Amino acid sequence: MITFRPNNHALRFMLYALAITLLTACSNIGENERYIYVPPTETTHNVLIEDFTGQRCVNCPTATQKIKELEAEYGDRIIAVAIHCGPFAHRSTMSSPLLPLGTETGDEYYRHWNIEAQPAVAVNRLGTMIYNTNMYATAVRTCIAMTTTLNLDATCKYDEGSRKLDVTIDANTAQTVTGKLEVWLVEDNITETQLMPDGSANQNYVHNHVFRKSITNDIFGDPITVNSNKTATTTYSTTLDSSWKRENLSVVAFISDNTGVVQVIKSSL
Repeated sequence: MITFRPNNHALRFMLYALAITLLTACSNIGENERYIYVPPTETTHNVLIEDFTGQRCVNCPTATQKIKELEAEYGDRIIAVAIHCGPFAHRSTMSSPLLPLGTETGDEYYRHWNIEAQPAVAVNRLGTMIYNTNMYATAVRTCIAMTTTLNLDATCKYDEGSRKLDVTIDANTAQTVTGKLEVWLVEDNITETQLMPDGSANQNYVHNHVFRKSITNDIFGDPITVNSNKTATTTYSTTLDSSWKRENLSVVAFISDNTGVVQVIKSSL
């Protein structure tokens, strides 16, 4: 039996011929067939509940209880903010022992959204304002089922001496998002008076996720574009009011567009 053993020249020739064959084969593949499409990575879509409330609103505790039930069911995916505003909010200009939880910014939101009654709730700013507390769960279930590719992250840097807070928001997405970025400060565990459904005043009512301040340049949000596969970074600075307890404060950041809230996060200080 004769065994063929190619010499160096023959071996180089065969490798060259094989390379030509492979290149020719590749050139016959369509331009759109050379890459495997990888769909954008989806992430958990959190739900923002804006609760337009007031300490002198006897029906508002019922709304608060409904929101608590949704928080118990869906956990951290529900991010609620209690915005004390409108005719039932208590303010510092009123002669009363109540700690004022109403804000001028909250009143601006109240007017901007043309709120007709309280309590009023917006769920991810999807559709119209909700005045019936029995409709909260349906709206939340609709939003929970939605998906998004937008990721948000908040980094807080706080100086105790000056009470200065720097907040950095990082946003990235697989699909370009253009909208408005809003960054709020909210405070939990505020024990203060609240009128109850039976008309009584509960002096030891615990108010949670109370809107304190917007720290964006525009209280209705700053324009932002998050390009696909790139990180958009925005930093804001503010000084905490002396009456706010730093350990109870959190940052709520969200991006919305004309379809509603694209993504929202909450981060403790």
